[in-house]
Formats: sequence, C-alpha cells, structure tokens
Amino acid sequence: MLAFEKLGRLKRPVRATSPLGWTYGGNILGGIMVGIGMSITGACPGTVLVQIAQGIHTAQAVALGGLLAGATYSFVTPHLNGRLQNDAHPPIPTTVTQSTRVPEPVVYGTLGISIIGMLAVFRTWHVTAGMSPAASGAVIGLTQMAALFLTAAPLGVSTAYEKAGQHLLQLVRVDKSKKAGALHKSIILATAMVIGSMAFTAVAGLDTTYDKGLAIPFWQALVGGFIMVFGARLGGGCTSGHGLSGTSTLSSASFVSVVGMFGAGIASRAILVPALRNICNIV
Repeated sequence: MLAFEKLGRLKRPVRATSPLGWTYGGNILGGIMVGIGMSITGACPGTVLVQIAQGIHTAQAVALGGLLAGATYSFVTPHLNGRLQNDAHPPIPTTVTQSTRVPEPVVYGTLGISIIGMLAVFRTWHVTAGMSPAASGAVIGLTQMAALFLTAAPLGVSTAYEKAGQHLLQLVRVDKSKKAGALHKSIILATAMVIGSMAFTAVAGLDTTYDKGLAIPFWQALVGGFIMVFGARLGGGCTSGHGLSGTSTLSSASFVSVVGMFGAGIASRAILVPALRNICNIV
C-alpha cells in the first residue's frame, strides 16, 4: 500500500479517530466491546459470515445479534453524537509515523519482523483446511489490493451490519415515506464472502463438521454478536476494518482499537468465558 502511494497510484485510506469524550474514546471502548464479543462467540464480524457458510448454527445467532446492533447503532447515533462527541476532538486520520516521526519503512519493517518472530515462537496451528495460513494471508492481501483499486476503499465488514440495520429500521418504521436506498457496497461484500466461502468449501471438498460440544447457547451468541458489532461501529471498525485495513495504513486509531480488542479478548476469555460456562451448567 505504501509503495503504491509513493508511486502515485493511490492514497492510503487512513482511518480517523472515533472521539467519544476524548480523541480515542470510541476506539478504546469500541475495541474492548469487540474483544469481549469475540471471546464469548468465537467469531468476529467477518468470520461469522464464513461460519454461516460452513453451516455452524450458532453463527446465525451471532449474525442476528450483529444485525440488531447495527440497527440500534443507526437509531441512537444521531441522538448521542451531540452529547458524547466533544467538538474539541474531531475525528483525525493520523498515522503512527506522524505521531512518532519514525520513517514509514522502519515502522513497516519492524511490524513485519515482529509478526514473523511471534509466529515462529508461538506457532500452534496445524493445517487441516484446503489452504495454509500463509497462502490465506497472501490471498487476503491480494483481495485488499483489489478492493482498493476497484472500489477505492479498503476491506471492512462491520459497516454491512449498520447499513443492513438501516434497511431494517426503514422497513419496520411507522413512517414509510422514505424508501430504503440501494444496497451499500459493504452489504455486497458481506454477501460475496458467504458465497465465496461456500464455493471454496465445495471445490476444495472441505469437511465442514464441527465438534457439537463447542457450540454455545443461542442467547450467548446473540448477546455476544450484539456487543461485538455495536462496539465495532462505536470504534469505527472491527478486526477487518481496523485490524487488516487500518493497521496496514499505520492508522493510530486502528492500533489503539486493535490493542483494545485483543487485550479485552484475552482478559474476558480468562475471566468471563469460564463464568458463562458455569452459568450454562447450572441452567
């Protein structure tokens, strides 16, 4: 992305901050909510679409919770913006290099080496799918490039829930004078993800059976999906919008959000998930 920008082929779409009483308030709170939601559902706003294509039943409840969160966010945002967002902290698309004055090649190189090092030390996966993690990452990178050149926007999934929620609100509202607009490109992307996952599963002949013992209750999936997507919209992105697209542009807001996501995810996985299991066993 940096190379194409230097060549003048595109401009990096740096994600802006999500002010919520403070410059990074929305990024922190939203990131924490996404992390909690991921830990109790075992999915993110993007992977849940793949899980639906794989026939994982709890994914449907997670997606439903996400849709309700998107509708809720669309409904409450106009009423809360004036109260929660401080005019002294407008959204700013700043990068790590602008904040630290460290050259961009150094930051990219440091990130790349760090990621490779962590994978070498903590590698725990075993390849059972039709594509290795390295190849999958390369495909995602190519998809990111295609999205930038074809749509002038990076990958991002959580927006689809908000846009779909807007359509839902327009369908159920008493005043139907305003018709729902055309499908947003994020909804088309989400639909294509489901279709693509189903197609690859069929072509590669993947085994889509999963351990039924790992399934979570409907209410947990629904609530977790709601928390996850509402947090993603509050923070201006999810693991794809901030994690894949935002960090690749060195967006400061995206790094803050990602730290919140995984920090809260790790903590809630250690504390909240065992508590939920105990509740389910009691019930």
